[in-house]
Amino acid sequence: MKSSQTLKERKEMMTALALIAPTIIVMVIFLYIPFVNALQTSFYKYNGLGALEHFVGLKNYAKVLADPKFVRSLWNTFYLIMVSFLAIPIGFVFAYILYVGVPGKKIFNAGLFIPYLISMVVVGCIWRIIYDPTIGPVDQFLKMAGLGKYAKAWLSRPETALWAIAVTWIWRSQPFNMLIMYANITKMPEDFLEAAQIDGANFRQKLFYIIIPYLKPTFAVLAMLTVTNGLRLFDLIWVMTQGGPGGASDVMTSYIYTKAFTNRDFGAGTAASVILMLIMVAIMAVKTIVQKKRAGRAS
Repeated sequence: MKSSQTLKERKEMMTALALIAPTIIVMVIFLYIPFVNALQTSFYKYNGLGALEHFVGLKNYAKVLADPKFVRSLWNTFYLIMVSFLAIPIGFVFAYILYVGVPGKKIFNAGLFIPYLISMVVVGCIWRIIYDPTIGPVDQFLKMAGLGKYAKAWLSRPETALWAIAVTWIWRSQPFNMLIMYANITKMPEDFLEAAQIDGANFRQKLFYIIIPYLKPTFAVLAMLTVTNGLRLFDLIWVMTQGGPGGASDVMTSYIYTKAFTNRDFGAGTAASVILMLIMVAIMAVKTIVQKKRAGRAS
């Protein structure tokens, strides 16, 4: 009896291994092997051609961390992330409007969600035209409104380039936040609001004591997605400014690309990418620890 059970368990294990083997193979080939190669390259002075020969140890890491451009790109990355958190409350406002109901709800919903359906490259091209100092509608509107003195080349000035990109990123991000929050609001038990209505709760009380607390887990998930998406944002930056002017809108991903493929310094470029990966791992570790502590308190 035991031998037949053991044989059955082995067959089930072999079947399970056969099913997950393709996924494991793909992960090893396209994730773990490239990571090991990148880690190895980060310890060499390498221009992308030939074999790895000139071992420099941790000098690439020291070089990157001491580079003012890297420090600025790191600051710009987190600055962009902090500003893009605005997409969460904006998404919530639109989600609540859809939940309450507006005339032409389906058209309103589709119109709000369109930005998220457009590829990031196309979004970058559209907003480059919008910000264009000659034909862009932003400066044209300012001139028509008698505010021509405020018209400027938004993407060509160090003090406005990053802000202009942040506005574009918020415009692109908020539809996703809106959709997720709208889906969660509609799942909220109607008993909550009905009980509040019976108790005489007004609009503000329903919003701040029922709806927003109910959506706290959703806000946490969207905040984490905002951070991870901001850390890996590249295409929008590259299409709109390529990190310019003078590195004013450089983020970590554009810094890595420029270092490796423009300056042909793959050693320093991969070292910067490893640092970026460590930052992402650290953020995920903090998130996991906080979630476990909250779960422990709740239990």
